[in-house]
Amino acid sequence: MNYDYPQTDLSRGVLAGLLTGIVAAVLNTVFVIIYRSATSFYEFSGLDITVIVFGSILLSIACGLVFYFLVHYLRRGMTLYRVIVCMVTALIVLLGIMVRQSVMGDVPEEFKLLVVGTQVIIGGLAVFFIPYLFNHDRFIS
Repeated sequence: MNYDYPQTDLSRGVLAGLLTGIVAAVLNTVFVIIYRSATSFYEFSGLDITVIVFGSILLSIACGLVFYFLVHYLRRGMTLYRVIVCMVTALIVLLGIMVRQSVMGDVPEEFKLLVVGTQVIIGGLAVFFIPYLFNHDRFIS
């Protein structure tokens, strides 16, 4: 049986997002474990391993799909994609801190740095790693 078939742009976008999500989940897990042990910040357990893994993977797959649609249908899609990912990353950071503040009151600095760190990892990988994997499909095929 021959399982070799050419990857479509859509499948490359999804697979690039999936691989980026797996890498982001590992990096975020390591970051959170190191950060919490270094600062002894165990107060808020909303950023546990399950949320980090599923959040990183789902956000990255969504970024891979958005990348596909922007690059496939727009002339300057990659530039627009990078701008959108940077804006959405900043928005997620602000909303995460604002929601925590509205629910719990005062937001500790440790929590702010934890949210910023995890989202910068996801956003940074989405900006640079998804386009790289999309254009170098030997890693995902």
